[in-house]
Amino acid sequence: MKYPIGIQTFEEIITGGYQYIDKTELVYKLVDEGKYYFLSRPRRFGKSLLTTTFEAYFQGKKDLFKGLAMEKLEKDWVEYPVFHIDFTGDFYSNPSYLEEKIISHFEKWEVLYGKDEREKRIGTRFENLVIRACEKTGKKAVILIDEYDKPLTDSIGMQDVQDQNRAILQSLYGIMKRADQHIRFAFLTGVTRYGKLGIFSAANNPKDISNNNKYNTICGISEEELHSYFDDEVQAFADEKDVTKEQMYAMLKEKYDGYHFSEKIVDVYNPFSLLNSLSDRQLYNYWFATGTPTYLTSMLKRRSYDLSKFGSGIEATSETIASFGNGEENMIAALYQSGYLTIKSYDFSTDSYVLGFPNEEVADGFVKYLLVDYMSKGMDEYDADLIRLKRQILSDDVEGFMSQIQLIIGQIPFESNEVKQIEANFRNMIYLMIRFSGFKTAVELPRLGGRIDIFFETNTRVYVIECKRDKSADEALSQIDMKKYAQKVSSKDKPVVKIGANFSTEERNIVEWKVAEC
Repeated sequence: MKYPIGIQTFEEIITGGYQYIDKTELVYKLVDEGKYYFLSRPRRFGKSLLTTTFEAYFQGKKDLFKGLAMEKLEKDWVEYPVFHIDFTGDFYSNPSYLEEKIISHFEKWEVLYGKDEREKRIGTRFENLVIRACEKTGKKAVILIDEYDKPLTDSIGMQDVQDQNRAILQSLYGIMKRADQHIRFAFLTGVTRYGKLGIFSAANNPKDISNNNKYNTICGISEEELHSYFDDEVQAFADEKDVTKEQMYAMLKEKYDGYHFSEKIVDVYNPFSLLNSLSDRQLYNYWFATGTPTYLTSMLKRRSYDLSKFGSGIEATSETIASFGNGEENMIAALYQSGYLTIKSYDFSTDSYVLGFPNEEVADGFVKYLLVDYMSKGMDEYDADLIRLKRQILSDDVEGFMSQIQLIIGQIPFESNEVKQIEANFRNMIYLMIRFSGFKTAVELPRLGGRIDIFFETNTRVYVIECKRDKSADEALSQIDMKKYAQKVSSKDKPVVKIGANFSTEERNIVEWKVAEC
C-alpha cells in the first residue's frame, strides 16, 4: 500500500496510486446544501487535502473521481473558475510579505482573466478579477482559502503586525460580500475560529461546520474507515510486533484516536500519526514531533495554569471553546482548537463540555514539550536526570526520587518573583516530571475535607505528597494525617506512602521532606 504521507493534493494522491479515504460524499453534500463554509481542524489533519478535493471537483476533473462516491452522486460536471489561496508553508510576521503572497496569486489569475492597472487595493483587485472571470467563462467563481488564519496566529504577540495583517485579510475576505452574486461556492479552513474579530462581513459570514455533527469525520480517519481501508495493514503490523490484531487495534486507538469535534462523540484518529505509524510499523509521537506553537507554551506559563487539570478534565462552555482570537487570551480555546484538548463529554442542559487530552500521543508529547520549556537547557541535557528519576520511582526508592526531584528543580530558572507564580511553576514541574516518568499523576486532587497536593500510583505503591511553603515537613506530614488523605486513597493491594515536604520560596526548591508508610 502507498501511504499519502506528506502529500496534501487530491489529484496527486489519485494519479499517484496512493491510498485515498473517500470523503467525496460529504464534499457533494456541502456543495449541494450551501454556499459559504468554514472548517476548523488541528494542523496536519487533512484540511489541505479536503480543499484540493473541492478544487478538483469544481475544475470538472471527473476522471479523478472514478470509483468514489462522487462518481455516482454528480451527474452534471461543470468547470468553474477556481481561486485557491493557500497560506500554509510561510511565516507572516511582516504585513508586506502577506500582501506579496496575495498579489502573487492575483498576477497568476490575471494572466487568464485580464488586469486593470488602476486597481491597487487588494479588495478591489480581487473583486474585479472575480467579475472578469465570470464574464469570460460564463460561470460563477469558486473561492478556496486554506489556513485563512495563519497570518494572524503567526503574529500573536506582535499587535501592530497582527492588526495590519487583519486589515489585509478583511479586505481580501470581503469578496464574499462585494461579489456575492458572482460566487458559486466558498470554503475556508483554519485552526482557530476568528469569527468575532470582524474579518468577515456579518451578511456573508461563512457557515461554521467545525462542530457540526454531520461533518465530524470530514477530516481525519474514523474507526470504521480504519477497519475498512487498513485491516490488512493492521494485521501485518500486529504480526511484526507479535501481538493479535485486536491488540494492535487497541494500541493504535489509545495512541492516536480520541478526537471529538461535536457533542455527538464520534472517535476520529489523527490521520498524520496513524498513517505514519502504519507505514513505519512503530508507535511514535509523529504529530507532536512536527512542532508546537510557541504562543501556547508562553501563554500557559504566563497564566500559571494548573497543568494537571488537562488529565482530569476541564469544563468549558461552547462559547468559551469558540472564542479564541476575539482579543482575549483564551487559553482553553487555543488548546482545544489547536488539537491539544478535545471534547470528552457534553452536557446539553448547560451547553457545556468536559475537555481533555484526546490520546496518549498528545498527553505524552505535551508533557515532554512543556517540561523542556520550563527547563533552561535542552531535553538532551536532562535525559539522564529524568531517566534516573523514573528508575527510582519504579524501584520505590523514595529518598532517591525526592532527592532527584530536588536536583532537577534546582537547575530550573524561576523567572517570576511573584509567590503565586513560583508556587504554580513548582507544582507544575512536579506534575510534569512524574507524568513524564509514565505515571498518571493528580495535583490538587479533591477529597472530602481538603485537596491532596500530589498523588500518584505505581504498580506497587500509592504516594501522597503534601507540600508546605516556608513551614516544615512535619507540618505537611501532620496535615496528611489530620485530613486522613491516606485513608481516602487507600488501596487493598498497595501500601500508601506519605511524604511531607517543605518548599522554600527563597531557595525556590524543596528543602526538607519526611516519609511515613501506612
